[in-house]
Amino acid sequence: MSVVAAPSIVAPPPVSAATVEDPVPAAVLAVIELFANQLAKVAFPEIDAGSLRRQADELRTEAKAVARAREALDAALASLATRRAALDDTAGRAVAYARIYSEAHPDRVALATAIAALSEPRPAAAPGLTANGKRRGRPPRRSAELFDAAAPGAEPEPADAP
Repeated sequence: MSVVAAPSIVAPPPVSAATVEDPVPAAVLAVIELFANQLAKVAFPEIDAGSLRRQADELRTEAKAVARAREALDAALASLATRRAALDDTAGRAVAYARIYSEAHPDRVALATAIAALSEPRPAAAPGLTANGKRRGRPPRRSAELFDAAAPGAEPEPADAP
């Protein structure tokens, strides 16, 4: 009587709080386990348990680099948003000061006009339109048959009598 042992699964390295899961797929971990145990003494060109482990470790290293890059991007985006908000606030205060100055100098009509133009709300661009007002992409497909065909079960319209 022969007993078949259930293959054990290679445990991924300890996961830090920054990484959510092992980027190496479970199927690949199973292949690594197969080559580490049942095929440990078998050699194929450029493929063995060691080469598979090295590639899995390289993948984990790249995944960590991606996670660090994402964290840096998130931090940069947050900094950008903070700076944009600060600039918007400063520009708003600048317009308020300019308005006060303009009211004190009613003879500067061009200045008052420029300040009024800054204060007007800008129209939001319609979605799907480019700067010149044209719609991007190809036009929607239209089929004459769809419009000419009567709906199933509908009565045809009577023709005009002569």
